[in-house]
Amino acid sequence: MNTVSSSAFIRSSLRKKGLRLCVLAKLVWIALRNLKSAGKARQAIRGLQQRYLQIFGDVPVNKLTRVDGRYFWRLTAPGFPSRAHSLMFENELNKEYPFKAEAGLRTLFLAITRKCPLNCEHCFEWNNLHQKEALSLDELQHIVRKYQEYGTTQIMLSGGEPLVRFKDLLAILQQATPGTDFWVITSGFHLTEEKAHQLKAAGLTGVMISMEHHLEAGHNRFRGYDQAYSWATRAAVNARKAGLVTALSLCAARAYTNEANLTAYMEMAKELGVTFVQLLEPRAAGRYFGKDVDLHRDQIELLERFYLEYSTLPQWADYPIVSFVGYLQRRNGCMGGGDQYMYIDANGEIQVCPFCHGNSGQAVDLSVQEAMDMLSKRPCQPFEMSHEIQKNAELIEVENLSEVKHPVP
Repeated sequence: MNTVSSSAFIRSSLRKKGLRLCVLAKLVWIALRNLKSAGKARQAIRGLQQRYLQIFGDVPVNKLTRVDGRYFWRLTAPGFPSRAHSLMFENELNKEYPFKAEAGLRTLFLAITRKCPLNCEHCFEWNNLHQKEALSLDELQHIVRKYQEYGTTQIMLSGGEPLVRFKDLLAILQQATPGTDFWVITSGFHLTEEKAHQLKAAGLTGVMISMEHHLEAGHNRFRGYDQAYSWATRAAVNARKAGLVTALSLCAARAYTNEANLTAYMEMAKELGVTFVQLLEPRAAGRYFGKDVDLHRDQIELLERFYLEYSTLPQWADYPIVSFVGYLQRRNGCMGGGDQYMYIDANGEIQVCPFCHGNSGQAVDLSVQEAMDMLSKRPCQPFEMSHEIQKNAELIEVENLSEVKHPVP
């Protein structure tokens, strides 16, 4: 496996404290600038902090890293400092004490292609693949422009395999305006060092690489292609060389989810030097539609324990930051449908999330506010129903959590 040095996580408690103060000072300044009142600013910040604790719980953020001059500690938040991070604060404060018309959106997942060279067993876009492209470059740029004007602070470009439309991908990034962090969700398909540098120069923030097994044979089998593992590992190295934030995304299939495999996966992720590892649960959608793929309760508890321990305990300080949206959704409900994120599929249809399909209109035609209004009438039922038992599971207790408090979101 070709590797570069692992991500440099900030170890100094003094430096962490200084960063927290800088982030808090920025939040206070944004609140005062927009609300024009110390009392209103205090009320909005207090409400934001309470909502943050409600969503994330009392789980401290002990890990953060610096990439290309910015700090990252949460996969769903833009890097700090940046216009995107400041806009995220504006959006969140606006929810507590409204001062602008555009509510803003944390994350937009936008599928830019129906094409993919792989044959992945879990593909949620399976029914849309291998057809003529539904969205032209002009239409994709139009969608991106609308959602940026609405105040979207993070856009994840996916597919299919987005690198199949590499020239269009560059054009989308080049026409975008400041104030949004852009990521590409990819299998690593032909992501050479040269292409990684081109993407970085065009304005890309990070690359999320789908990796379903720590062993080459296992990943290749899952992806249905004998070069998939090679693509993915080389892509991680090339992205890091280009100064991009890197993440691995694991769809934790039932057959794979045990302690030995997850431990080996984190060792691989550390060796590759990535900043984040995202844990996803399989859903009975796309190619998995109608199949019994839900994890067992003990497997969900295992994923939750990994999320908590690898994100907080000192012995895992040099390992990637783990992101597990299932942990949050099980305690707060689905945050898709425009609450924190939404999805536009490869047909250009607006969806609650990548797993809850049902046309809510065409993204090209609808204004963002019209899309949000339609999504509010379509709660993400499949997640809630398929995990009704697990949703009420007791919180996993982790001993010896550090007392370091997390920065504001």
